[in-house]
Amino acid sequence: MNTPSNASHITSDPDRLMYPQYPHSMQDDEIDLFELASKLWARKLTIAGLTAAVAIAAVIIALIIPPTWQSEARIYKATSTELAPLHSIQQQMGIAPTTSDESFSVFNRYLNSPSTLRSVFEASGLAMQALEASDSANADALLAANFKDFSKDLAIKRSDAKKDGDEYTNVSYESNDQAFSASLINDYLLPAAQQRTVTELSGSLSSALAQQISQINRNIETIESKFVQTVNLDIMKSEQALALAQRGGISTLSTDRFTRITDETLFQLGTNILSKKLEQQRTLLDQYRLISTPKAGDTDKPLLSEVIPLYLKLQNLKALDTRLENLKPVNIDEPAMVPATPIKPKKTLIVALGIVLGGMLGVFVALIQIAIANRKEKQRINVGAITPTQTLTPEQEMEALRK
Repeated sequence: MNTPSNASHITSDPDRLMYPQYPHSMQDDEIDLFELASKLWARKLTIAGLTAAVAIAAVIIALIIPPTWQSEARIYKATSTELAPLHSIQQQMGIAPTTSDESFSVFNRYLNSPSTLRSVFEASGLAMQALEASDSANADALLAANFKDFSKDLAIKRSDAKKDGDEYTNVSYESNDQAFSASLINDYLLPAAQQRTVTELSGSLSSALAQQISQINRNIETIESKFVQTVNLDIMKSEQALALAQRGGISTLSTDRFTRITDETLFQLGTNILSKKLEQQRTLLDQYRLISTPKAGDTDKPLLSEVIPLYLKLQNLKALDTRLENLKPVNIDEPAMVPATPIKPKKTLIVALGIVLGGMLGVFVALIQIAIANRKEKQRINVGAITPTQTLTPEQEMEALRK
């Protein structure tokens, strides 16, 4: 009979007697992409709503952010024509001319100088604006912070001649004021750097000029001092010879004309000749104009022959003007122009990013909703599957076997 075999099959698995068997199995953890896509599509309104909300927020942000304008200027080395005023003075002084490379290097040094940037920060009114927005308690700190921001907005880059094919300096400045972005470069920064460059070149020229004038004056003084000493020495010799001639009673030349007269035999000229010679020597110093020891009425007197070329050079040097007011130490090839369009914000990019981020946020929220719904469904199924029944009595088991 089949009953015992059936009974033995049933009683060999007591769990089947304790818990009822359900026809559906537990849901596995594999992801069905088509099912996921279907669930996402069911939440398309959520995704679209969040995408639209973020996109609208991006549009608002793009409209609220103030525009940033950028102006640029390009500076090249000065030409020989632009450096002509400097070279002309240096040529008259007889010194080596300043090259365009040297002038360009000096300009770039002052262009990047903190003192130049500080003066531009103050002269342009940026410092005053910062002070107006602060109280006296934190004025210094606010000025320092604003100057730091100003330095960040200003970009100065010198090109690499080997890499870029030419040597120049590019200056750019970013500002929320469209016209001011160009004005700061053209009206404040470049003039300040140029003025300081001209001042240094002019100062070097003035220093060299002063040294040359001082040297010429020393040379003139040496020549004139030597002349005075020589004349005084001749006067002293004549006076001594005259005294000897007077004591010896020599009134006229006491030797024949072929006898050589030396300092020791000068007295042989006689008192008559020596008196005339001494008179001429004493008046010799008053016949010339001595620059080193000027006297009243010297203007009409001639200069010493050796002093004349030095004096003329001295007058030429004193007439030189070393201020170099018309000097252009660099060539501003492209001055800063008022920009036509702002560089920031990039409204199209902001809106595009808003749409993408909004879509991603919408999908993310939808996935969370799907995960929460799936979790609830699993909990509901699992609770129903593992709920135990009451324990069967032996009679109930036999009844179940017969059935």
